[in-house]
Amino acid sequence: MYHRDSLSKAASTVRVYASSKTGRQTLVLYSSHIALIFLGFIICSLNGRILGTDNYGIYAFLFTITAFSVLFFRFGFFSSGGLLLAQAKGNIEERRLIGALVVVALLIGVSYSLFIFGISFFVDRIFGTNVKHILQILSPVLILLPFQMLIPQIGRGANKIKKLAYFNILPKGLYVVAVLCLLALMTTGINVVVLIFLHFICVVFGVAVIIYSFKPLFNHLRDSIRKLWQKNKEYGVHLYFGQVVDQSTYKLDGIFISYFVNTTQLGFYSLAAAITSPMAMLSQSLSTSLFKGFAERERIPKRVTQLNFLWLLVCVVGLVVFGRLIVVVLLTERFLPVVRLILPLALAGFFRGMYQPYNTFLGAKGKGKWLRNVSVIEACFNVVGNLFFVIYLGVIGVAIASFIAKLLSFGSHYYYYRKYLRGI
Repeated sequence: MYHRDSLSKAASTVRVYASSKTGRQTLVLYSSHIALIFLGFIICSLNGRILGTDNYGIYAFLFTITAFSVLFFRFGFFSSGGLLLAQAKGNIEERRLIGALVVVALLIGVSYSLFIFGISFFVDRIFGTNVKHILQILSPVLILLPFQMLIPQIGRGANKIKKLAYFNILPKGLYVVAVLCLLALMTTGINVVVLIFLHFICVVFGVAVIIYSFKPLFNHLRDSIRKLWQKNKEYGVHLYFGQVVDQSTYKLDGIFISYFVNTTQLGFYSLAAAITSPMAMLSQSLSTSLFKGFAERERIPKRVTQLNFLWLLVCVVGLVVFGRLIVVVLLTERFLPVVRLILPLALAGFFRGMYQPYNTFLGAKGKGKWLRNVSVIEACFNVVGNLFFVIYLGVIGVAIASFIAKLLSFGSHYYYYRKYLRGI
């Protein structure tokens, strides 16, 4: 009877939360993340069929360069702007801050465009490719690429979660439609340059539409930029340092598996990661929806951590019980080696999801130095732990190292959260 009452109470809590504004925002944002995964599969299929292996390699290489390098071109300003938006008292103040962020993002975009143009003269010699001319022609379009990192900060800071969800799927959805239209109009002449430009044109269009929908104001620009600069010095720059440390160890697990094991095992690891990754997306969506509210709260509501824990626990149990079936149905029995990687990566996803509310709460409180410290701790373990475990245990060792890294990150987040509570 006790267990039945507990389950009934939990189900009632879930229903009440799902019908709330935050619950609806969380579901909308989570749905956009899931849709993004499906769009990604469709895009990979279309690009692979059109380009073939060699040209697809060029396509992937160019996106690897831009996706990785642009991460360094934010300098903390976007995170600082998101926090200021969460603390803003009225719609006019929000719109003025968004206007200041748009100006700063354009300046950052110009510097990034010049950077891409500059490295185009060296890329071919370093990597043995032939993409210099593509990067040079593409560089002006890339001025708006940093906006991809700005819009999520505006969305969560101003609590415009639906617009953030739209932005998640708009560029990729447009790209799929555009490619299908091209295929209907012409069966030949679609090369890698055409698809690359098409992709970035869709990104630019998506950025323009969403930024316009935020209705930025450009009056009182000097005051807004001064406020943004001050917040960046005390908060954003520290967070940025932690992000740089994270980026320097980005995808180190894949590099170590490729070097110490082989690319086949890397494929198994990547597939297991793809199967387990959606579980933490709901936690991220929930935390993003709560960011603005956290700026005004003294602590995280227990209901948030309880619902987050319940969701993640159900996911881990489901993946362990049905993991083999999922692999066989989606990938066939040739990919059964993926199954043994599901448990450690599901546990990694569990703790990654568990620390999302704490990460967002500390961010909403402007604790950039604390979040920087958490990033440094996880990055250090990523280097040492991945290297040690892959040498002695192979690919399963990397999965275990990922689990331990996320456990450490959760412990660090929780420690700083308790420290914050002791200080109020």
